[in-house]
Amino acid sequence: WHYDASDRITHRTVNGDPAEQWQYDGHGWLTDISHLSEGHRVAVHYGYDDKGRLTGECQTVENPDTGELLWQHETKHAYNEQGLANRVTPDSLPPVEWLTYGSGYLAGMKLGGTPLVEYTRDRLHRETVRSFGSMAGSNAAYELTSTYTPAGQLQSQHLNSLVYDRDYGWSDNGDLVRISGPRQTREYGYSATGRL
Repeated sequence: WHYDASDRITHRTVNGDPAEQWQYDGHGWLTDISHLSEGHRVAVHYGYDDKGRLTGECQTVENPDTGELLWQHETKHAYNEQGLANRVTPDSLPPVEWLTYGSGYLAGMKLGGTPLVEYTRDRLHRETVRSFGSMAGSNAAYELTSTYTPAGQLQSQHLNSLVYDRDYGWSDNGDLVRISGPRQTREYGYSATGRL
């Protein structure tokens, strides 16, 4: 393992031969990682915006003798006004988008224009309903509903299919003492010191 004056890893050798290389830009941000695999140079190149956020990564495979590009795949990253990641766009594929609200609470995800999952939250931002499958939202194939105790512990999770229904029981000390479902119930006990 070899490092530069800033104590960043620059390359690794195996039995004296080059194995991997790391390169950085003037800000110290990682820009390239590469290695040789079956005689081909394989690399991942990273791009950043002026705030240091990842904006793109490009994977490449090159002929080490000629430098000819044999394969590449690029993924782009985007951010909302708050600086939170909200979109990833892989080559030749629709973008994956995170739908958020407030200070970044996840409200849903989409693939292209198709909703994958949507979340409904209570005023404490706890998940109360998760809609997913087929087309999320009002046409969702599945809906997972969660409820909470007055102390904020998970009380139940019910899927609109009897395969996954869970009720949770808690002690006065806040310890989980029971998980029950349609097929089994698990009981938990604790020592005087609070160990399971």
